[in-house]
Order: sequence, then structure tokens, then C-alpha cells
Amino acid sequence: MRHSIVIVDDHVLIAQALSTMISSIPNFDVLYVCSSGNEMMERFHQPKNIPDVVILDVQMPVMDGYAVAKWLTEHHPGVIVLALSMQDDDEKIIKMIRSGAKGYLLKSIQQKDLAHALNTIVKEGIFYNAKVSKALANDYIKKEVTQQELSPKERELIPWLCSDATYKEIAASIFLSARTVESYATSIMEKLEVRNRVGLVLVAVKKGWV
Repeated sequence: MRHSIVIVDDHVLIAQALSTMISSIPNFDVLYVCSSGNEMMERFHQPKNIPDVVILDVQMPVMDGYAVAKWLTEHHPGVIVLALSMQDDDEKIIKMIRSGAKGYLLKSIQQKDLAHALNTIVKEGIFYNAKVSKALANDYIKKEVTQQELSPKERELIPWLCSDATYKEIAASIFLSARTVESYATSIMEKLEVRNRVGLVLVAVKKGWV
């Protein structure tokens, strides 16, 4: 079975080199190459231009790879996104995976490794090499450590914050000022990496804290 690929990269030479590499990999064809996410989106108006896999540059002007990956995930969930970048720091990998990418490769990749990645991702739906797996593990550990850093007072406040009581009402019940309760709440939400009390409730329920 043959699989079609679209390359989205604003670096023309890299895109051409990648296209040449893929042309030598059995069962994979490059449908076309785009220099921007906007160009790809325009081409997607034609069903014949929708590929099986999009190899997507992370760092691009105007519309970066994160935005393109999110658009693809929302509008074309059947298209597999494989990220491509010069950089391999954990933050970028995690952000790209969260944006919808099913794999993350470096532009220095060798042809045999690219072939392995492509064959794996079309067969299994994802391709997590050692670097991606390590980034995901580090992200998980970081979150677990962060949650363990909650102070006893913060832990005590979590059930209150998961209720529908206002900060003022919570303060009156535990003999603190509303400003102090709000300060604790802000600290807890920052540590748990949630934006509001709704997010806090979801984490607390998942952890069995309430």
C-alpha cells in the first residue's frame, strides 16, 4: 500500500533534500511541498491534495508548526502529523506533541531512520523515538514532583477550592483573609499547571484529593 506525504517547510533546500530521501523509500510518495502552513491550508481545499502524512517544520514564520498541527488535528484528524525540527529540547517536543503531532524528528535524520519512522507511524499511528519518550517521561516526572511540592496548608485548602464557595466565604470558614486564600489558590494552580478552579477540580478528582 502506498502512502502520500506533504512536506511543509520554509527552508527550500531542506524540503528538497527531504523529498529526495522519501522518493527512495518504498511505498511513500511526496504529493507536493509547501513553504508555509497557509499554502498547505489553501491546497487542502482540494480533496486530492490531502495526504496520509504531513511532515511539518516546527519553526516557521507567520504560522508556526504548532498552529498548523492544531489546525490539522481539528480539521483533518485522519492526517498524521510528523514534526521536523533543528531543535530537540524537551519543551518544544512536548508542545508539538500536545498540538497534535504523532512523532518528532530532527532535520539531521538519516534516510534509514526516516524510513523506519514513516513505516512505523503509518502502521501504528505514532512514532516516539528515544528522544520523544525521554521528553514525555521528563514532563510526567516534572508534574509529579510539582504536585508533591504542595505545602500542607495548600493541601488543606484544595477541598475548599474545589467547592463552589467564594474566596471570601472560604476565608471566613478557615479564619484567613480573602486575599490570603486567593494567594494560596494562585500558588496551587501555578504548581499544578491549571488555569482556573475548574482545572483544579479535574486534577484533584483524578488524584483522589477530593
